[in-house]
Amino acid sequence: MKAARYYGYKDIRVEDIPIPEVPEGFVRVRIAWAGICGTDRHEYTGPVWVPVDKPHPITGQQAPITLGHELSGVVVAVGEGVEEWQIGDRVTASGNIVCGECDFCRDGRVNLCENLAFNGIGSDGAFAEYMVLPAYQLYKVPQQVTLKQAVLAEPLACGWHATGKVGDLHGKNVAVVGPGIIGLSCVYAAQAAGAEEIMVVGLGRQNEELAQMVGATLYVDSKEQDPIQAGRELTGKTGFDVVYECVGIQPSLDTACELLRKAGTLVQMGVYEKMPRFNMNIFQEGERTLLTSQAYADEMREVLALMAKQTIPVEKLITAVIPLERIVEDGFEELLRNPSKHVKIAVEIMAVD
Repeated sequence: MKAARYYGYKDIRVEDIPIPEVPEGFVRVRIAWAGICGTDRHEYTGPVWVPVDKPHPITGQQAPITLGHELSGVVVAVGEGVEEWQIGDRVTASGNIVCGECDFCRDGRVNLCENLAFNGIGSDGAFAEYMVLPAYQLYKVPQQVTLKQAVLAEPLACGWHATGKVGDLHGKNVAVVGPGIIGLSCVYAAQAAGAEEIMVVGLGRQNEELAQMVGATLYVDSKEQDPIQAGRELTGKTGFDVVYECVGIQPSLDTACELLRKAGTLVQMGVYEKMPRFNMNIFQEGERTLLTSQAYADEMREVLALMAKQTIPVEKLITAVIPLERIVEDGFEELLRNPSKHVKIAVEIMAVD
């Protein structure tokens, strides 16, 4: 089968490798669609998390590894002991590889598993014609949702998880710094949680229409307008009750902190390649709260149910479709050339639905 294999810094090769066997408790999925995540892009110019020098302590794998954890497809084989899935089931999957035994797993907080690994980082992922996954990772795709749409369930679950940690947003004003897929997932979730006003801050206007589509009240291009002043005009207040930072670079963190009012909550979503500077004094002095969020637990179930209602055209969040053979030139390199242009680049692996 064809697979995009990660070897190291800017070294991804589309190669022929054997179709993987199906161990007990696992299923084999014929991949229809796979999304390129910001995590994948970090690895391309990394490595950051992919084990290169020694095997992953949980999975035993190391580079070369097939990247990709945002996926949809069809079950084509089931391993011994798997009863809940059948050949032909349309599925998507969580990326969490968990032990199921630690305190966090028993608490349902599987994203914090003491022995956590992740698809496409610690084990072979979805940029391939077939992928083998633990049966517990799978979610059934509702009939109202296409497999192309379902590839977005995983990144959308990130915003849902973060917003669930914040809680009820009725009457609250929200700002989202970064209009990529994670930022837009936060907009979508914040609106559903009852936010009164939602301002999105971007660099350029490429994603303005999409931000408004998922629930933004106002979109601000920081190259043209001061987000701080725009926020004051929108809310009539000195800052926002909740601010999501969804980029992971110093200027975005600075903007997010400046947008946050006293007693407000900063939700950190972006991943930093370089250690950021952080002004703790403004948090201490204003009794502000720093809240972090990692991936998701079981929120994909709720997201798929919402997608089935067709309340917003989520497929519009896919800003480019490319074949697996072009994943480097039209995928990873395109994201480096035009980082603000795309919300989600989807890789069409096999035409099934």
